[in-house]
Amino acid sequence: MAKVVRGGNMFFEDDIRIIDSELDIPLNLPAPPIFSRDELQIVYNGHVYVASRGSQSTGRIKAYTMTFGLKETDSPKVQEDKYLSDNSTSINKQKQDFIERVVNGIADIDPSLPKTRAGSQISQELADRISKVYEKINKPQKQNPMGKGLITKLDDGSVFNSEMQGCERVLILDRKIYDLLTIPEYVSIFQNSFEPKFYKELEKQCQNLSPKEISRIISENTDKIHRKVVPKVRNKIWHSDRSSELYLDGTCWIPQYRSSGGGLVQIYQLLLEKKLKIEAARSIKW
Repeated sequence: MAKVVRGGNMFFEDDIRIIDSELDIPLNLPAPPIFSRDELQIVYNGHVYVASRGSQSTGRIKAYTMTFGLKETDSPKVQEDKYLSDNSTSINKQKQDFIERVVNGIADIDPSLPKTRAGSQISQELADRISKVYEKINKPQKQNPMGKGLITKLDDGSVFNSEMQGCERVLILDRKIYDLLTIPEYVSIFQNSFEPKFYKELEKQCQNLSPKEISRIISENTDKIHRKVVPKVRNKIWHSDRSSELYLDGTCWIPQYRSSGGGLVQIYQLLLEKKLKIEAARSIKW
């Protein structure tokens, strides 16, 4: 690359280089949105729902004898924009510091100079290297929604909906993650404990019957199920008028505990970090 002299102050463009060891140094970001909210949330097909007093056409959730409607709240995009706005001072400073650490010699360049071809090249190369580094993020397996298809996928351009996986149908409560399983999916966990013929019959019946009816069928056929499994599979589907119930997208769902949420929070934070670092790379002005 040619040696360049500008404004009487000499610097060499070929001395400007990317320091790879700095690329994955974490930013000091606050806890990301969605997972940090205190109230119960259901994330389904890109939408976020919260419990609401009174009936809602979207769905409902019942806990013991209390029933709440499910209403859609701020989208992931709206929550992310607010998160970035509320923390803009700290985030902008961290983006600037990141560029000065990762691009050797850039702190000595006058930012008022017009952007050059070399600046554009280093900007693009840095953005590409950041993307490659963050490809290592171990994302959970994608969950295909299994409802009636009444709730279409929300593609809002957010990091959460564009890059997160494993959150296509989950319940979040007290920073714990619960997978939302259809009744057939839940029953399938115990398939090996069922007499095969009865399991196939029950699998078909689960498609159309209510949780109460499915529970009754299981109770009437306990001789065809391992005795230790009967209460596990039956009682979580329905056991009395105090049973919990979750209804969304024309489907009954059973929350199944997955994790404390720390892993998904970390993945989300890394994806937000990647976005901010790439933005910083593309902002290089020389």
